Amino acid sequence: MSLIYAYNNRGLTRDVTIEDAAGATITPGVNDKLRAVIGREGEAAKLTVTSDAATANGSSFTKGATNRLRLDAADLAFDPGVYTLTIDYFDNADAGEWKNVDRQCFCLENT
Repeated sequence: MSLIYAYNNRGLTRDVTIEDAAGATITPGVNDKLRAVIGREGEAAKLTVTSDAATANGSSFTKGATNRLRLDAADLAFDPGVYTLTIDYFDNADAGEWKNVDRQCFCLENT
């Protein structure tokens, strides 16, 4: 787990590496999906970004050899505070469920 600092109304871009249990890097396939969720336990998510489509403001999660999470400034306009950022992976070959592959502490501060 790491700490990610972000600021209200400022964009943020992070590259995400997905590894299997043995530490080998996983490159999502064409039919696989990625999802990032920022929120707090017991509350509605503040932001959900998937590799299916960008948000209305342009936040996106591009998958491939480099998995790039781009959070648009307009999507980071919620209340400052400490949240959890989870990264989930849907392996289409498993056709079962989303798997949590990473959990980070997300600190949103005023600009």
